[in-house]
Amino acid sequence: MITFEGAAKFYPDGTVAVAHLDLTVETGKTTVFVGPSGSGKTTSLRMINRMVEPTGGTIRVDGADIRDQNPAQLRRSIGYVIQQAGLFPHRTVLDNIATVPLLLGWRRSRARARALELMDLVGLEPAQAKRYPHQLSGGQQQRVGVARALAADPPILLMDEPFSAVDPVVRTSLQDELIRLQQELHKTIVFVTHDIDEAVRLGDRIAVFRPGGELAQYDAPERLLAEPVDAFVESFIGYDRGVRRLSFFPASGLSLREDVVFDDEDRVERAQTLVAGENEPWALVVDAERMPKGWVSAEQLDRAPSGVPLGSLDLAPYGHTFDVGADSLRAALDAAVLSPAGRAVGVDEEGRVVGVVSQNDLGAAIWSVSE
Repeated sequence: MITFEGAAKFYPDGTVAVAHLDLTVETGKTTVFVGPSGSGKTTSLRMINRMVEPTGGTIRVDGADIRDQNPAQLRRSIGYVIQQAGLFPHRTVLDNIATVPLLLGWRRSRARARALELMDLVGLEPAQAKRYPHQLSGGQQQRVGVARALAADPPILLMDEPFSAVDPVVRTSLQDELIRLQQELHKTIVFVTHDIDEAVRLGDRIAVFRPGGELAQYDAPERLLAEPVDAFVESFIGYDRGVRRLSFFPASGLSLREDVVFDDEDRVERAQTLVAGENEPWALVVDAERMPKGWVSAEQLDRAPSGVPLGSLDLAPYGHTFDVGADSLRAALDAAVLSPAGRAVGVDEEGRVVGVVSQNDLGAAIWSVSE
């Protein structure tokens, strides 16, 4: 547990970086510090390992005042990941990861064995062990940075905007990896970002800082989105916070239609009969493995000659799918909005179609969870 008790950072010129912060970071949870530039979030994080010395108040780690500890020893006991990884360019991947264990006096063979274990844990190939940082992609470098921070198995991991320098696809992949690692390791993580979506996705608790280093709100993500305490928090979160809040409701409760899903070998007249009878403007075509192929409209079916298999028609793309068992209502809504049919395709973990849901039915489901 990390406790801030009136913690502050003031500079001689009168600048207030952090103003009397009172906050408790729970053990084994991910706490995200988020806010605009100049709000004190990074300074607050760096005070934990005394990279920045507090000028007021107290910070305790598991009850011990950090000022009573040797700064170097304190830092070696806390994992630290920064933007663009901060790797040593003249050291191999293996030796970068082994840095802290070696500083702690581990034998080189033990430190390197631990480094190899961590490479596997963060999704790096053994063949990359002898490479140098410049030979890796940005995402791979960040994985090395995370592995290095975990090398001595610290109970606390500080992460200062670690994924902000990579492209959106890699960033999402790294976020997924961090979520997986946390589910396995249960570290006490303090994560700094300026991106509220990243904060909501990763955080068990979110601390929103306002300019001037003041804590505006500290809450669970769902409560933060549902009940911002003031206009600043509401503005920072964004006025689409209702859509973000859908991330906390599972898609598994949706009622999916299977009757408008047809095999690509089905004949046009079968789909014509069923779709027309339901007054449904779209049918989804799947292959023999129930993998989605595309949409066919009722208008197309009316024009198509009898006896033709549905798979031979010019199908509209199905867009992207959502995993019924794993995804949220937000993912289902996103899939429906981006679909040319205005319908989301729900699949199982293997990607096989379970059913489809319209925007109208999604709206009813969203209304029911919002009440």
